[in-house]
Amino acid sequence: MRSFGRRSLFVYTCSFICAIAFAQEPPNVHLKHRVFTHWGYNRAQFSASNIHFEGPGYDFILHDVVANDAPKPFSLAVYADPADLTLPQYNYRVGWFFNEHWAFSLGMDHMKYVVAQNQSVRITGSISDQRSQEYAGSEDHMITLSDDFLIYEHTDGLNLLSADADHFDLLSTSRNGKNALFLTEGLFVGPVIPRSDVRLFGVGINNKFHLAGYGAGAQLGIFALLNNRFFAQARIKGGHIELPSVLTTGTHEDRARQRFWFVEENVVIGVLIGR
Repeated sequence: MRSFGRRSLFVYTCSFICAIAFAQEPPNVHLKHRVFTHWGYNRAQFSASNIHFEGPGYDFILHDVVANDAPKPFSLAVYADPADLTLPQYNYRVGWFFNEHWAFSLGMDHMKYVVAQNQSVRITGSISDQRSQEYAGSEDHMITLSDDFLIYEHTDGLNLLSADADHFDLLSTSRNGKNALFLTEGLFVGPVIPRSDVRLFGVGINNKFHLAGYGAGAQLGIFALLNNRFFAQARIKGGHIELPSVLTTGTHEDRARQRFWFVEENVVIGVLIGR
């Protein structure tokens, strides 16, 4: 997706949706008591965060660590192949409109989080020589995050499973009453279950999926309903993720914790079920 620019898919989809011609006439479309499902893809940005590592022989904090997402470069071979649908950063959701303006849904945002290698950060705390002779000592200095010191990723991924409540404001409808444009605003909250791939002092594994914390925030989007059945939605969401229990090297005693803010842009397509 990088070949199109950082947010090009989100921007192009917003432009396409907003370019649909609508006329101000009474709508025939309706949302109440209809079920919906959607699938799409995302990009994400993260604030710098402190990561606290603890285990036998060490207890230290890396300060203001920078991390990025890791999208698959856009190609039809990946994004249009059913066998590869879960390789990029994806979103899926099912929900229900309990009236014309409010929907409740459950789903997952599969983001990816990768600490940038070879960045220089401040380290405070202590590391014993039993754990690492190279990095042993009481620390309060700058350190480079080289591969032999730390590799830290939530790439399988940073999975936010959330319950969402969204409000839909009708902006316009088409002349035939089958197409409509809505503004959506909502809130979300739910657990974060990453699969963290960590190497600390050269030791680690790609861990199992693990309940590491939770996320919560708000979102804003444009929802275009087509032929009273299909829809496209472009949305931006932002929130806070708290991870008090991240698996690291694969042993029960070794853990990390962190918290950070995130912004996510996603584009999805879906279908409304029922009449």
